[in-house]
Amino acid sequence: MISPAARRLWLAGVTLALAGALSACGSSKKTPLPELPAVTGSAGLSLAWSRPIGPGGAGFQPLVVDDSIIAASHNGVVTRLDAASGNPQWRSELQTPLIAGVGSDGHTTVVAARDGALIALDAEGRQKWRTPVGAEIVTVPAVGLGLVIARSSDNRVSAWDLETGKRRWSFERQPPALVLRQTASIAMDPGNAYVGLPGGRLVALSLQSGALRWEAAIGLPRGSNEIERIADVVGSPLVSSREVCAAAWRGRIACLDASTGRTAWGREFSAAAGIDLDSSQLVAVDADGALHAFSRSGASFWRQDALKRRQPSAPLLAGESVLVGDSLGLLHRLARDDGALQARLATDGSPVTGAPVRWRGLAFVQTRAGTLYAVALD
Repeated sequence: MISPAARRLWLAGVTLALAGALSACGSSKKTPLPELPAVTGSAGLSLAWSRPIGPGGAGFQPLVVDDSIIAASHNGVVTRLDAASGNPQWRSELQTPLIAGVGSDGHTTVVAARDGALIALDAEGRQKWRTPVGAEIVTVPAVGLGLVIARSSDNRVSAWDLETGKRRWSFERQPPALVLRQTASIAMDPGNAYVGLPGGRLVALSLQSGALRWEAAIGLPRGSNEIERIADVVGSPLVSSREVCAAAWRGRIACLDASTGRTAWGREFSAAAGIDLDSSQLVAVDADGALHAFSRSGASFWRQDALKRRQPSAPLLAGESVLVGDSLGLLHRLARDDGALQARLATDGSPVTGAPVRWRGLAFVQTRAGTLYAVALD
């Protein structure tokens, strides 16, 4: 069962999410969205295949594993498909609503149920174990190195044995009064789990014991009331080489030394979604919906304002392009070097949930209405 304290925290997050959504809807009726500019260049987007998978929402994002794509829906269906063709490999109907998408190492796939349980499926999609957590899971389960790691609504980070579902360790922090309603994921490397917390904190925890290795501030709560003081880490921390990078709502983007937590660079930035990065560039979406590109030392490369107020998803760096979905179900392709709009493709008209993910020459997006799209990067 979900504790009363956790339920109050969950309701606070829902209230904030609804307030933001109603505000956005109201403003869009009074002021229509600006017309999108024409696309330029020869790069394109074309539909490779699409499959209905069931309704999604915040936290539902497909996952590429080997040559497969795995996706979950709110109504409890988990599907694994061939990435090239979209042909189903297995489908599991769990008969319980889910709170977020999947974590998987290719052999074991884990999802979080709305009733506060983790459910593991084997390589054929059969239930392997089910473990009650005691609170609602608020991150996509991170799976790897023999562990499942997730954060729950009571601000506890826990690890479970991937084979048995037995809890191995927990790390707990007192949550702030109000938090953003979001479902991100946790980054892992061979030694640590990197977890973004409400209040703008990023922690590195030992995979072996859950002991705190270091803690750093990505966002700092500021303001005269609890709403103004929300500074949660948004999206998922990302590990690249010897750095871990993250962004905070009304806070900063920062890259830290993964072993010590010391800041390599940071800059003021009001993030609205997660980030993506590679060896030379980092891309992010701000609270107004503008896309920004930075060097790996924090210098600004470009800013694209054409998607303002369209609530872009977290971005994907894909070769020479950046891909991002929006609240009207459009997928946009931008030039990596200057942010110019190169191509766009319509999906089913419902919001794209989560960041696009890539496999070879395809990108995959999941919509709130329940379709998984595979898009060719022409």
